Amino acid sequence: MRQETESQASSAHSISGRIEYFDVLRCVAIVAVVMIHAGITEWHAITVDSPRWDALTWVNSALRFSVPIFFMISGALFLDPAKPISWRALFTRRIPRLLIAYAVWSLAYASLAVYGPAGGGDLEEFVTAAVTGHFHLWFLLALIGLNLGTPILRRIVEDRRVAWYFIALAVPFTGVLPLLTGLPVAGELLSDVLGAMRFDLVLGYAGYFVLGHLLHTAAVRRGALIGWGAAALLGIAVTFLGTTMESGGAGETDERFFDFTALNVAVVAVAVFIAAKAWGDAHRLSAGWARIIGIVAGASFGIYLVHPFFLLVLRQFGVTTETAPPLAGVALVTALAFVLSLGASLLLRAIPRLRGVLA
Repeated sequence: MRQETESQASSAHSISGRIEYFDVLRCVAIVAVVMIHAGITEWHAITVDSPRWDALTWVNSALRFSVPIFFMISGALFLDPAKPISWRALFTRRIPRLLIAYAVWSLAYASLAVYGPAGGGDLEEFVTAAVTGHFHLWFLLALIGLNLGTPILRRIVEDRRVAWYFIALAVPFTGVLPLLTGLPVAGELLSDVLGAMRFDLVLGYAGYFVLGHLLHTAAVRRGALIGWGAAALLGIAVTFLGTTMESGGAGETDERFFDFTALNVAVVAVAVFIAAKAWGDAHRLSAGWARIIGIVAGASFGIYLVHPFFLLVLRQFGVTTETAPPLAGVALVTALAFVLSLGASLLLRAIPRLRGVLA
């Protein structure tokens, strides 16, 4: 990929001021998230030597790019050095909205888990669940951290060489070395060295934030698309093989290669992002599709927050992935949960002052 100026990058097709390929990416990513969670309950419940487990592992391996895509979109939007930082907006709107969303949804899911039909009604359990949050709400905490770091990351991306150096450091320290700590003997030694080094600057999801800005402001060549496409296929295969080998050895599911910051996942996310950008640079959605994509993309935040509730409801009514072959089961549960979550998100967004906070 070659460098492109900020002004050229900002000229991408848009839907009512929104960057069109970002909305396409949001739609793809949120469907992928729901698909992952649709099959995750059965995946954890069955034995690792089951053919169904293998099939669900392939599904999960192929879709791990989903959450990194959301981080990359946010980085592309928030790290534009040409736009001045509004400290007031950062600390009076963006971060408070995320905190409120976390608090409200965490309380809601904790209440359902502890005081719902299957709950034990224990107050200490409720407080713990409310503070630590439901399994998917970590995403809000990660966004809060990235928002706090945005003014610093803005300075980094002002010089593209420094920004790419940041990514070059993130690749080994975030994407590769943590995977190697699982190796016998050598992994323990590596873990001790990394623990003593404590080089935390490039850890976490900041790399995706910076990478989103860099890729959004670069032109994509056809050769790069082909290369990254091949890398994505390899990344999916590594995710599957690494997970099956580690899980088989342990006799239970091991999600080390599922980590969103692992290099095998990151290359898939990059491939999906630049493929969407290349499409967006050369094409435009029809009016009808633009409206549909815009609606779903706008509701994606709410869909993310509410979809585990509908997955639970469907399970209570016996609608699970176990009732059909793995791929068909995941597709069925995903479709039902997605439609219900989309409707709930649109309803919440229609309520004054809740738009952009709870959905």
